[in-house]
Amino acid sequence: MAEETSTGARPIQAVGTSTAAIFGFTERGPKIATLVSSFADFTEKFGGTRAEPAPALRDRWTRDLDDAGHWWQLPLSVKGFFDNGGEQAVIKRVFRDDPDNLTADDFVAAIESPNDTADASLFLAPGMWSTKIQSALISGCAAARDRFAILDPPPDLDIAGVREFRRRYQTDVAALYYPWLEVEGRRVAPSGHIAGIYARVDREYGVHKAPVNEEIRSITKIAREVTDGEQELLNPEGINALRFFPGRGNLVWGARTLSPDSEWKYVNVRRFVTYLERSIDQGTQWTVFEPNGEGLWANVRRTIEDFLLNLWQTGALQGNRPEDAFFVKCDRSTMTQNDIDNGRLICLVGVAVTRPAEFVIFRIGQWTAEHQS
Repeated sequence: MAEETSTGARPIQAVGTSTAAIFGFTERGPKIATLVSSFADFTEKFGGTRAEPAPALRDRWTRDLDDAGHWWQLPLSVKGFFDNGGEQAVIKRVFRDDPDNLTADDFVAAIESPNDTADASLFLAPGMWSTKIQSALISGCAAARDRFAILDPPPDLDIAGVREFRRRYQTDVAALYYPWLEVEGRRVAPSGHIAGIYARVDREYGVHKAPVNEEIRSITKIAREVTDGEQELLNPEGINALRFFPGRGNLVWGARTLSPDSEWKYVNVRRFVTYLERSIDQGTQWTVFEPNGEGLWANVRRTIEDFLLNLWQTGALQGNRPEDAFFVKCDRSTMTQNDIDNGRLICLVGVAVTRPAEFVIFRIGQWTAEHQS
């Protein structure tokens, strides 16, 4: 006689990491955030790369936004995103019914409406470099803890200028790329192309791989040459250079965040840990239906260990053995009696992101059903 039993555990499904939320002006289009899956899809809904408003309207917009950035960058950047490997983007058109009153604050308002961009992991406002706009991107990513911002500097900066610009920010949830790009005689901010490269690397290798030493596709050239000596100045300060190498092409030559903390100075480390946190958090939501005891804790440990073991086997974690790559604790050493009495389940997870001897440790907490009110 056969009997069916259930362990109560469920496999953890990896969350997506490469959908981009892109904010900016378009010729036309929906007033709500809209998912597009190709550049043709974008042009059908929002217009093309060369569409510009009438000169009088353009002048009114530029009067207020000239210090903030180049508002016409969005279509060019969306094209660069898809040309470089992006597959999905949420387009958030910034607009006002009265364009005379359009300001940088409208960008901030669009960025601070998180519900319609909830599925995105990469956030950018191509060609917009005002502190107000970029700070909104950073604060939104930091608050959600499941997003990463890609920032553009102003165009035509020299090395001293971009180093001065970089000093505005100290954060582990954003990266800055320099210089701008050129596409058929037009200057293009790099963030759209870079977001596409992030998506390409995530898909082909995994989010654990740094998006560096990768070709920048569909550009004529990089707008300014960066020398080896200049690279030595930029890289330690978290400015990711875009460079041309004879015989190799136009490449991304940096993968640093804007964080002063050495633990979070690499883009792939920050994004990979975020990916783990989101995947484990979402993949253990089933615990809210379980009694908070030894059986549940064992199931949680097994579920997370299986997920991390698979990542280690694919090369996403360092270490020659699983015990060198990760650990999972969920027992009375991670919870007090007060936690248990109040329905809190706390799991401690450590992963070797950079070297076998170094672990990044984070806690996952859930509330069990028996103490939900």
